[in-house]
Amino acid sequence: MLKFQNSKLTGFTLAEVLITLAIIGVVAALTMPAVVNSYRRLTTEVKLKKFYSIFTDAIRRSEIDNGPSLEWTDLII
Repeated sequence: MLKFQNSKLTGFTLAEVLITLAIIGVVAALTMPAVVNSYRRLTTEVKLKKFYSIFTDAIRRSEIDNGPSLEWTDLII
C-alpha cells in the first residue's frame, strides 16, 4: 500500500487567475489604441512615399519626352 506524506498541492485559485486575466485585459485595452494609431500613421506614411515616388518618376519621364518642366507653358486640357 502506498503511503502519502503531508504534502500540500500548490497552485493558483480561480480568483487569482481571473484577477490576472482582468489585469492583462485592462493593460491590453489601454495599449491597443496607441498601437492602432501607430499602425495607421505608418501605413499613411508608406502610401505617401509610394505616391511621391510614382509622381516623381512620371515627371522625370515627361521631362525626358518634353524637355525641362520649367519650360512647359502649354496646358492641354
